[in-house]
Amino acid sequence: MSETAEGWHRVLGAFDNWIQYESSEFGPWTGYFSLDNLRGLTSEERLGWMHSMYDEIIPGRVEKTIETSVALEDFMPYMPDPDAREVVQSMIDLSEVIQGAMLGMSDVIHTMMDEYKKSDLEEIVPFLSSLAEIEEDIRHHMSLYSQGFAKLGSLGLDIPEEMR
Repeated sequence: MSETAEGWHRVLGAFDNWIQYESSEFGPWTGYFSLDNLRGLTSEERLGWMHSMYDEIIPGRVEKTIETSVALEDFMPYMPDPDAREVVQSMIDLSEVIQGAMLGMSDVIHTMMDEYKKSDLEEIVPFLSSLAEIEEDIRHHMSLYSQGFAKLGSLGLDIPEEMR
């Protein structure tokens, strides 16, 4: 396998791992961004959800974006010209924006957890709205990767056929 093909393999593998984490680990927990779904849980279960999101799920999600950034950074030396390097750098920068939003989500969960312990379920509605807005922003930014891949393709750096 050529070095460029190996670079593609690492980048695509990192994205596949991230997408898998999003669908299997993170996605199921987003149902509780809805007050109606939280009502079906006991107080202990609600706090358990918040702790899991804060301690495990969001950090795991951030780790997947970091792995993707590293794969993109490792891919950079195989870019044949400044235009291609600029596209890959923009994808790395995009990863950092997404990581920041995910960490912001973690902050909201932490604050929501503290507020919930002091009050009741109705008091966390603004936090749930904030989580939904942050998630929408994250999803929007994640969709921008496709533009980066398309731009690389237009520069002649298509994903090797055997990896599609």
